Amino acid sequence: MRRVNGEEWRLPEPDSEELRALVPGTVEQRIYGFLFRRRQHPPTMAEIEAFAASQAGRHATHVNRRVRVLRECGLDVPAIRDGKEFRYHLKGWRPGGPRHPGPRISDKLRAQILAPQRCAQCGRTPLDHGVVLVVDHKVPRDWGGGDEPENLQPLCEQCNGGKRSWYQSYSGHADEIRAAIGHEEVHRRIGELLKALQGQWVPTELIGIVASAAAYQEDYQKRTREFRTLDWEISVEKRYNEGARVRTYYKCTHWEPWPEGSISAEIRRRERANKAAKTDGTA
Repeated sequence: MRRVNGEEWRLPEPDSEELRALVPGTVEQRIYGFLFRRRQHPPTMAEIEAFAASQAGRHATHVNRRVRVLRECGLDVPAIRDGKEFRYHLKGWRPGGPRHPGPRISDKLRAQILAPQRCAQCGRTPLDHGVVLVVDHKVPRDWGGGDEPENLQPLCEQCNGGKRSWYQSYSGHADEIRAAIGHEEVHRRIGELLKALQGQWVPTELIGIVASAAAYQEDYQKRTREFRTLDWEISVEKRYNEGARVRTYYKCTHWEPWPEGSISAEIRRRERANKAAKTDGTA
């Protein structure tokens, strides 16, 4: 149950007319019913896929996308880490009621975002280069990004298409990335991303997007290296053969539990202790 503007938004019962009016697809309705019945013990994606397969009588496909459809219908289904797995919690309605798929950016806001008349990525302009500009979400909607002006930018169609393809390469981790972005502390956002992609080289572009989800973080690479102070094993690799500029990647192969309280404060405390130990000659 969730309160919105003082009103309670009750979850619809499975197989009810209310649910059928809210969620159009039969498969999505069945997945909703499964999540509804498992509210006290939320399932993993593997369990949701097994359930969907049992209903279809064959291997289930696009289950991640079907869960996203539930979210687009206004249902709050966060993926919350439980050890090495993520469990899908059916918590209620999103504030403001159902979110309907489709255009949600007003003409006024669109004009505001496109006003610079320059692609934020390549710098080309419609006047000088004949490109067509579109409104792009810095943090994609599938990753929890909204339509606020701070999350929008002008991109040319070519850059927007390339960015979309790049994001799709991480579609299998969309729920983990969404969960990482949802954390308040920048260190926790970056850390949860690295944990979700454990053992994989993560480009700084992706780290920067997740780190800056709440507010722009200029020093996110420094924040990433600071995990070593918490006894995390963080590797860095520079690649010189991926275009005109050097690209940097980070990889986490071991992590420790999060400290109690502020992560940043604990890092500063350990840094001071390490510095004092070196000064005393005990380190």
